[in-house]
Amino acid sequence: MKNKLNSISAFQFYQVVRYATLILIGVVFTKTAITQTEIGEYETFVFIASAVSYFWLNGLQKALLPVSATNKDTKSHIFSAFVVLQLFSILAAVFLFLMQPVFSKFLLNGKNIPEIGLLLVFIVFGVPANLIEYYYIIKKQNVAIVVYSVVSFSVQLILVTLPAIMDHGISMALKGLVLSSVLRYVWLLIILISNREIHYSNSFVKEHLKLGGPLILATFLSGSAQFVDGFIVTSYFDEGTFAVFRYGARELPLAMLLANALSTAMLPDFAIENQLRLNLQKLKQSVTRLSHFLFPLTAVMLLVTHSVFPIIFNPKFAESATIFNIYLLIIISRLLLPQTLLNGLKIMKPIMTAALLELIVNVSLSLILVQFFGISGIAYATFIAYLFEQIYLSIEVKRK
Repeated sequence: MKNKLNSISAFQFYQVVRYATLILIGVVFTKTAITQTEIGEYETFVFIASAVSYFWLNGLQKALLPVSATNKDTKSHIFSAFVVLQLFSILAAVFLFLMQPVFSKFLLNGKNIPEIGLLLVFIVFGVPANLIEYYYIIKKQNVAIVVYSVVSFSVQLILVTLPAIMDHGISMALKGLVLSSVLRYVWLLIILISNREIHYSNSFVKEHLKLGGPLILATFLSGSAQFVDGFIVTSYFDEGTFAVFRYGARELPLAMLLANALSTAMLPDFAIENQLRLNLQKLKQSVTRLSHFLFPLTAVMLLVTHSVFPIIFNPKFAESATIFNIYLLIIISRLLLPQTLLNGLKIMKPIMTAALLELIVNVSLSLILVQFFGISGIAYATFIAYLFEQIYLSIEVKRK
């Protein structure tokens, strides 16, 4: 394993296991006494947690890797990054607590946020725990990433699905999800303390936020579209329809996970400018290998989805297959990786511009197409907007 693994393959493995766990949880829910409405509550819980944290979490994580690659003192980086993430998590939880009426009235069609107390705990402890895999990447502990992936997501799968199997309701399943996030948080603290990583660097925090600020904004703009899509669904339709949309609104798992993992793992390499030509060649070869595998797989998925979805889940989720097929088309834009080069070289302006334009295109088309095609129209808008963004960034890379 040590001979075969590198930072790219290890992080790709982590992403695949994480996504497989999410899919398995969904499959188990549909095979138990959990109702479609309860599944909608679970998906809403996870959706809101992501909505208030995804942009700053991803932005700061992406900024951490290039900064760490150009500075040898990683001890202060790890703990300082943890302090920043913890502070942002607390602020996000406070924001959500204060904005409950707004979420309920305007975004959830008058319904209350599910299990708000558990949700706040999930945000405060679960979000900073996402630093663990990045710690392993920075330390180049590739085997540790694999072991951590298997153990942590196996625990999550058991804690979330066991209550559903034993017919204890969705509330206990959510408690299992929160417990799994707290356990990850405890493991992060154990790592930091046992490896004597408790060193805070004010200069690093400034550099981290300086680079992370534009990335946070860019991620907020580009990633907002998927959450706006979700809130459009919750505004127009009930929780059952939201569950149908969420089960279908998933890209080809391997395409998204492997491409994102490749992009993330290569960010530290592109921060070293004198190796640009070598790293470009490495990126091209990696993307070529992915495309030769993922495009044929996507074609097969398009052919079998409508037959497979009612079997994997249940007949109530048949419409999810249509949404999933539209999302499969996003593989076209996923295998264009201009943002990897721009992020690594710290060229932020085109990324933010592209993200803003993508958000405008996505929201506008979603509001128009939902009138004609229902929830399928929202999926079409997402595909068009994603492709538009990647074409724009590719032109910028070519120009520069």
